[in-house]
Amino acid sequence: MKIKSFLELVALVLIWSGSWIAIKWGLTEIPPYSLAFFRFFIACPVIIAITYYLEGKNSLKINKKEIIPFSMLGLLGVTLVQGIQVYALNFTSAINSSILINFNVPFIAILALIFLREPLSKKTAFGIFVSFIGAIVIVINGSISGFQKINIGDILIVFTAMFWSIYSIVGKKIMEEKTPLSMTSFTFLFGTIFLFPIAFFESRFSFIRNITKLGIGSILYLSLLCSVFAYICWNRSMKCEKASNVAMFLYFVPVVTAIFAWLLLGEVITVFTIIGGALVILGVYFAER
Repeated sequence: MKIKSFLELVALVLIWSGSWIAIKWGLTEIPPYSLAFFRFFIACPVIIAITYYLEGKNSLKINKKEIIPFSMLGLLGVTLVQGIQVYALNFTSAINSSILINFNVPFIAILALIFLREPLSKKTAFGIFVSFIGAIVIVINGSISGFQKINIGDILIVFTAMFWSIYSIVGKKIMEEKTPLSMTSFTFLFGTIFLFPIAFFESRFSFIRNITKLGIGSILYLSLLCSVFAYICWNRSMKCEKASNVAMFLYFVPVVTAIFAWLLLGEVITVFTIIGGALVILGVYFAER
């Protein structure tokens, strides 16, 4: 692997790991859907400008037939995934969220089998099963009685992984006609439009009067670093390196998130979090083989 790609992927892991911390901090001042809205309200024009600069105005053209598919992508990939994800962090930890979001990999494998007729190997099926067991260990925190007090935040994070999987399958088909940057631009645009009424009626943006540097910093971190810079790093690495080598770096995100959450948020890392997290990551590894 080239040194440049390695450094970009290390930066990506640090940025995406920090996103859970930034959301937690942002939620101390900003309602969840408003935080999600302003994240993409800022990121959207930036990614559109980058797309225009790198690919020209033709990449940003859209016809009537594409409005519904891109609306679906925006609704799934931004409005539902990001909106619910931020809301879920009101109830669960950054550590649990960073682990459970990896459920998108086995979900994608299952949906690809159903809708794209992509074969499901024995290793993939085994990986899905192992991840499922790991998720249960995390959600109930190692106690059978935990089923009686399941954290709604953990369940919502698993749902966002499912929505992201649907987004990925739909997006795979659309990318046959559009570039990744173009698709992301329209996804951000429609997703931001759908988030606006939810965010407005949630708070009417009254929090703006009392927002501090912490809230502003959280929004800028999530929009410019997590939604724009990290995405560009990911695409550059995917273009220059083997996809499997690049994907391996994602396994470090929950580990780094756990360290950040322990240091900056005071979250507790239990033995069941470690065991469950290891099972989820191991399952994801097998599912990708």
